[in-house]
Amino acid sequence: MLLRPNPKPSESLESYMIRLADLYGYTPKQLIERFHIILDEADQKLSGALPGNLRQLNLYHASTSSALRMECFELLAEKMCKGRLPILELAVSRSRTRYATNHHSLFWRGLDIPRFFIRRDSIPVCPRCFEATDTGYVPFYWHLHIVRACSKHKCKLIEQCPNCSKKLNYIDDGSLQGCSCGTEYRLMPVEAAPESMCNLAATIQEQPAVESSDNLLFFLKDIHQLFGAILWYYSYVAERGSQRSISDESLMACIAFFDQWPLSLRMLLQNKIETAIMLADRLFSETTFQSIFGNLLMLSRRVPTQALSDNPVLKEIFAYLDECIHADNELSEIGFCLLNGYEVAALLDTDSEQVARLLDEGKLPAAKRMKSSAAFDPKRPLFPLKSTFNVWLARFQSRLSNRHTYLSRW
Repeated sequence: MLLRPNPKPSESLESYMIRLADLYGYTPKQLIERFHIILDEADQKLSGALPGNLRQLNLYHASTSSALRMECFELLAEKMCKGRLPILELAVSRSRTRYATNHHSLFWRGLDIPRFFIRRDSIPVCPRCFEATDTGYVPFYWHLHIVRACSKHKCKLIEQCPNCSKKLNYIDDGSLQGCSCGTEYRLMPVEAAPESMCNLAATIQEQPAVESSDNLLFFLKDIHQLFGAILWYYSYVAERGSQRSISDESLMACIAFFDQWPLSLRMLLQNKIETAIMLADRLFSETTFQSIFGNLLMLSRRVPTQALSDNPVLKEIFAYLDECIHADNELSEIGFCLLNGYEVAALLDTDSEQVARLLDEGKLPAAKRMKSSAAFDPKRPLFPLKSTFNVWLARFQSRLSNRHTYLSRW
């Protein structure tokens, strides 16, 4: 290819492909057909690894292995741009990183992004970004549900066409000019975005915040901690139903929750304890941790890591549980509730097999004695919270836990 434009800052792969097609007078489909000819001349097996439409072009859409798809990109990158690396950096691939219990993630330019955040049906735009330049393009950040404002122009991203009400999706339309009904992006009306929404968009794009704020999300040292904290909110705090889907309203509620951190978390957990005490129909020594707090420990384990120094959510949960266990009031009752093997593994930063070994060696106290012939069931609530917590304090701390010393209540 004689004309080889460089990608724009943070541009998505699909946006670059559409710009390249426009440069040659092709539609995106015709450009991909041209790619198939190039690949077929080089290696026939590569031609079959490239899909025939723009929507499925990116690496992470490969149904079996991304290796052949990457070979295609490496070959095409040499012909599309002045170097291979700029094009390969645009591609989004699968990541081995898992958030919380088992949230898969995607890898883009050094970021492990929870797949829960990736838009599927529509991709919004900022009309003023297209108004300000002759060569409009779509940043990959607009593909994320949690980016709902343009931090540069302080306006909300437009998700629906104001004329035909169709959800905007430049990939399906194959155009960076406007909606398929003919309405241009640059002519669409805009609405001012709340400062907190602009702050979040700026932080995710690793830009200076629009306004100063004491919100936890804007003070985290690693963008992955921000991803983990927001994912934890939607997994544990948000109510079931519509609040579990990312919208303007639910995202504003999420930001407001972290505005009051850690008070908001402590109030949430205290309400759960008080409710459990009020509704208790049995002793706490017969009550499971999960019946009080749900999947709290499991959902807080990898956001994005288990290390307390890099996991502000889990660190605050540990601090609050420690206070409750050693409190001089009825909150101390939760120290007798029972953890299962998976929850113990989350607390001790290990796995269920190691929990079974600790139990067998007598290093982990259990509420009930197990038969010697019985197999260890990690789903069985067996371990008192207070005893397990003290085992963690005494044996399982590290330089990453930030709990090097433990002072008694005396």
